[in-house]
Amino acid sequence: MTSAGLGMRGQRVHGGVHADASRPTRRRFAALVALFLLVIVSVIPWRPQSFYTGGLDPVVVAKAAIAVVALGGAVGLTLFTRRRMPVGLGPAAVIAVTLMISLLGGVVAGNGSATAVLVVRVFIVMATLLLLLTNAPWDRAVAALLTAMGILAVVAAATGARTLVKGRLGGGIPEIHPNELAGLAALPLIALVVLILRRGVRVSPVIASVVLFGIVVATGSRIALVGILVGAIVALVTNGVRRRGVLYTLLVFVPLIYGVIVFTRVVDGLASRGGTSAESTALDSRLTGWQVVLGWDWASWQRWLGVGLSVKEVAVQEKWRSSQVLDSSWVSLLAQAGLLGVLLIGLLVAWCVITAVTAASRRGLLLPLLTMFVIRTFTESGMVDSAMPFVLFVTLSALLTRRSRQASGPPGHENQTRARSVTMPGVR
Repeated sequence: MTSAGLGMRGQRVHGGVHADASRPTRRRFAALVALFLLVIVSVIPWRPQSFYTGGLDPVVVAKAAIAVVALGGAVGLTLFTRRRMPVGLGPAAVIAVTLMISLLGGVVAGNGSATAVLVVRVFIVMATLLLLLTNAPWDRAVAALLTAMGILAVVAAATGARTLVKGRLGGGIPEIHPNELAGLAALPLIALVVLILRRGVRVSPVIASVVLFGIVVATGSRIALVGILVGAIVALVTNGVRRRGVLYTLLVFVPLIYGVIVFTRVVDGLASRGGTSAESTALDSRLTGWQVVLGWDWASWQRWLGVGLSVKEVAVQEKWRSSQVLDSSWVSLLAQAGLLGVLLIGLLVAWCVITAVTAASRRGLLLPLLTMFVIRTFTESGMVDSAMPFVLFVTLSALLTRRSRQASGPPGHENQTRARSVTMPGVR
């Protein structure tokens, strides 16, 4: 073959395979992981228990800059891609309407400026995610997102080991709350369970699972452990046991786990976190904050429109504090976007659950992840905000749309994609 022919062949390979989202190369996958990492860094809290209330905040500016860089990278990757994967925009439209309701409520409540800044940030994150999802088959896109989460969880846990002195493992770089760290580690762990169920017991997934599970246990996050347990059960039901090695492993680990629960104090330690009364006090304070929002007058505009996305805590009358963080996505949404927002997002979440149950091609992976997401919404905020739960919400809802599920690629491309997958299975 002549040099001219080789050059033409090289151009076809570069412009065909590398620019084809249905056939992602390793470089494309690495680019997706890097961009998802930027998105995650731009949404996770850099200062625990500190909230943006308006004005020129250096941290907010820095996070916004990272979000813009991620958006620019997603746009560049999309422009380079000649053949993209279709993604439905219906869920994004519902979220956009909810954000507009929150903005209106914020303006009426006098929180218009701070809410507008946060709404713009949320739109940037959502646009970035939708663009990234068009640049790879759905399973590879999810793999890239969860890989980024796992990397950040391991780095944060390794650099935050000193926090174990206080009883719970938190992040060092970045400095994040133990519950946030547990959320980063739990979702990739559930995906690894799916991988093991579908492909058998292998060294790398098992080691990664042990590391991530250890991180979750060290954080002391009980809701994350509950979510992992329920998510793993859902994964087992939806994927089944297809290999003898997995069956033998289950026969070994089930009695072992039972023995740990019954004959050790590990569960009691997690339940009481040292036997102090601090946790019951924290629970009482959380319920007090929820009661404030739930007690708003039905005839008031706050009840129907909320008071803006910038509202993360409410005033309470307690002996040792005058405000309380709204540690629940549903209560936060009620405060931020009112009943109208809760109704819209509630319908969207219900649609996601029903679709995930009925979508046989994607049920094996997306339903366990969605189970973990729904469980966390009741005790952690961020479902409609610049936060990690929102990243997962947008991703799962977009991939469950009819347009995304009916995407078709070249003959045999699904099998080739599975063969290249190293992080989790393509659940088809």
